[in-house]
Amino acid sequence: MALGGRLRTAAAALRSRDGGRLRIGFVLYNADGMGGTARSAITQANALAALPAGHQVSLISVTRSGEHPHYRLHDDVGVEYLVDVRDPNAPRAVQPGVVTPEVAEELARRESVLVPRRWDASFSALTDAALRAHLPGLELDVVVTTTPELLAVVSQLAPADVALVHQEHRASSRRVNDLEALLSFAPRADVVASLTGSMNDWLAAELRGAAPEMVVMPNPLPTTTQPRSPLDAPVIVSAGRLVPEKQFEHVIDAFAQVSDQLPGWTLRIWGDGPRRAALQGLVRKRGLEGRVELPGATEEMAAEWARSSVVVLASRSEGFPLVVQEAMSAGVPVVSYDCPSGPREIITHDRDGLLVPPGSKAGLAAAMLRLASDAGLRARLGAAALESSTAYEAEALAARWVEIYHRAVARRRDPVAPRRVLHGRRPGPVGTPPEGAPAAGVVPAAARSAALRTAVDAARAAGDGWFVIPAHALDPGPVLVVPMARRTAFLEALAAEPGPDYLSLRDPAERGWPERRGTAPAMAEALLRTRGARIHLEPWPGRGGHHGLLAEGAGVTVEFWDAQPSGDLVAPDPTRYGDRLPAGAALTVAEVEGVEVATLPEMLLPTTDECRFDIDVVYTWVDGDDPDWNEQRIRRQEQVTGVAATREASGDARYRSRDELRYSMRSVHLFAPWVRRIHLVTAGQVPDWLDTSDPRISVVDHRDVFPTDALPTFSSHAIETRLHHVPGLAERFVYLNDDVFLGRPRRPEHFFSPAGAFAAFVAERPVGLPGSADRPYLAAAENNRAVLREAFGVYLTHTMVHSPHPQVRSVLSEIEQRFPAEVERTTRAPFRSATDISLLSSFAQHYGLLTGKAYPGQAHHAYVDLGHQQLEKQLTGLLRRDRDFFCVADHHDSALGEEQVQALLTGVLEQYFPVAAPWEK
Repeated sequence: MALGGRLRTAAAALRSRDGGRLRIGFVLYNADGMGGTARSAITQANALAALPAGHQVSLISVTRSGEHPHYRLHDDVGVEYLVDVRDPNAPRAVQPGVVTPEVAEELARRESVLVPRRWDASFSALTDAALRAHLPGLELDVVVTTTPELLAVVSQLAPADVALVHQEHRASSRRVNDLEALLSFAPRADVVASLTGSMNDWLAAELRGAAPEMVVMPNPLPTTTQPRSPLDAPVIVSAGRLVPEKQFEHVIDAFAQVSDQLPGWTLRIWGDGPRRAALQGLVRKRGLEGRVELPGATEEMAAEWARSSVVVLASRSEGFPLVVQEAMSAGVPVVSYDCPSGPREIITHDRDGLLVPPGSKAGLAAAMLRLASDAGLRARLGAAALESSTAYEAEALAARWVEIYHRAVARRRDPVAPRRVLHGRRPGPVGTPPEGAPAAGVVPAAARSAALRTAVDAARAAGDGWFVIPAHALDPGPVLVVPMARRTAFLEALAAEPGPDYLSLRDPAERGWPERRGTAPAMAEALLRTRGARIHLEPWPGRGGHHGLLAEGAGVTVEFWDAQPSGDLVAPDPTRYGDRLPAGAALTVAEVEGVEVATLPEMLLPTTDECRFDIDVVYTWVDGDDPDWNEQRIRRQEQVTGVAATREASGDARYRSRDELRYSMRSVHLFAPWVRRIHLVTAGQVPDWLDTSDPRISVVDHRDVFPTDALPTFSSHAIETRLHHVPGLAERFVYLNDDVFLGRPRRPEHFFSPAGAFAAFVAERPVGLPGSADRPYLAAAENNRAVLREAFGVYLTHTMVHSPHPQVRSVLSEIEQRFPAEVERTTRAPFRSATDISLLSSFAQHYGLLTGKAYPGQAHHAYVDLGHQQLEKQLTGLLRRDRDFFCVADHHDSALGEEQVQALLTGVLEQYFPVAAPWEK
């Protein structure tokens, strides 16, 4: 295009923005239907046609199912139908010349190519033919699509100079079948409009840099005059299609909870649908005949809103519910679940309506009772609702749409105007997270205690009625319960005193809402407009400092429980103690996670799935750099032959020290604070950084557990046979090699059953058939197999994972007594031998599985080979912190230089375990 032509086009676009007449077409699947999408589009079209500018507005309906649209059309709004389906047995293309009636019937039975069946099965090859014939010839400035399927079709078939605006009429994040169509074709639109800010943010995050201009535009109210309710009729109204998504069962159940306290009040549910018979049955079951009415559908809902005093919405999800808008425009307060995505953007809780946690029937009942029994509250909320509804008047919204359409036309017709605004970024946190490392030195247990103390302080400031459910067994953490009536006060108190900077407040992804996280003050303010029943006060995950270290098991959950009319508090979801706290339940004061809290005496007792015994940790370690010890090893090695002489069995790599022990012991300090004592079994050596005066540390010399004539020993297999003789060792312990680490917080129940059985972590690697062993530990596995086969008539097939090994002293003593020759032979072999059994790292686990003393354990484990050519990738991958345990094993041959290996390993371990243990000098 020449410069002059481009300038003329830009000038024309500018004139259009200044109020030029637009040709606008809305594409609907069925303009004759009663659905919310058709109602919204027709209301918009009517309002646009009524504007003084004289815009030309039309509807393009893919199908025709009635004699005329269900909703009234402005005289200047035309309708074009593409396929007539009034006779479903003989559908036909409306436009002449598309296909013959006979061909139309055949095409109607064939699947659509433009709209795959997985998106929407109602399209067919016949609708394809009609759309292909009509859309390329559109003479419009703007075409507006109303479903993702129509967006996909129009973006492919409409003329290139027609601006494309897509309107989302549902909660985008709740789409399933047609989400693919939305995400694939939204980038081709000039504008995508969402009904609410939350859905706009979600869709922008999904599209990222491919997003076009994105706007938030609510549905308009009908243009007809709405009578106002005097709010004096004892009638609660709910309305909508009687389908599972609307959850009218919840409304009936909630009304049943309070009906005795509301004599004379009636619940009236307007609408038809497949759930009608089930709802009538529920009414009979609840004994509410005469109190709950199901009169069917009506075209006079405006009058019904005016005859009601309370309106209830209990949907599982919504786009932008017209029920709420219309009720508010009649001056009626609405009680609604805080469901995705519209109610919280229409209703301001306790100002112009009441929001209830999604799915909470108790909350729904309490809100209904509160409004029905308080005329003054109804009047206050109803007046505010009427005022709020003016924001949705069709004429005002139409004027805003015109501005949006002019921008879209200008971009479409100017070849150098950017189509992409590049703002589709994933939303950041609410509020600014702290910089630096404010969590330095903080371990998960301390962070959890700080989070609980902060939350409890806010609960105390908010008022009475709160209590704490302590964590037991594998519970993720303590739960602070706050009555829903105290929710606002709690959030305000938390915003005022948010605790340490390393804590964040997380609004979880629940019931269709995406997750949000932010500073406690900023998030608390944002949450005041919501009515979710659960939040989490926890450290910021994965950022600078030590936040990543504190990401799991370091916070507290806060739940808001609704009160029933009886005074019982009802949980949003059942807990291990049931789903309610009976009114008048006696609380006690106790210490939980180091914080004095209110709780129930029953909740302080151990649970049946909880381990209640002492557990120790045992390490085996040698300093391979000790010259005296190495001299003994070399001298002793000269006296042996066979397997013991190989480098795999006794080479330097088996004894190389990379300071792993320091970090492995840190992992116990950080992630297993329940360990009673750590026993370090060594050959008379002590790490120079270890403070042996710490009461949790016990250094055990080989001479304390071995017969004198079996020393010195350089075999880990031999040392394993004597660990259950460690003085003062607990009956149950976890055996750790110094190159094995806990990767995240673990509980005793990850290693033992409440009865004391121990977990056996079976590996995927098979032992192999006899004679196939190519490594010394597999030779020991073959020996294990032979002994167990002789004793039990079974065949051992797999090894154990290189992981922490839970053990039981009495089981090891039993093995020693039952298989004395095999154990003694292993004990007295100074190096790994062809006759060894691997007692603690394999044999005892299989023996336990066979005798009922062990059970198959489950763990997410990683094994890092320090000799691997992709060592850096393997090590840095650990920093995702998604493994229960990991092992970093040395190798005799390395793809990298020794200094490089050491630097990589130390760097990752220091980053993973940055907090020194109290026993480090």
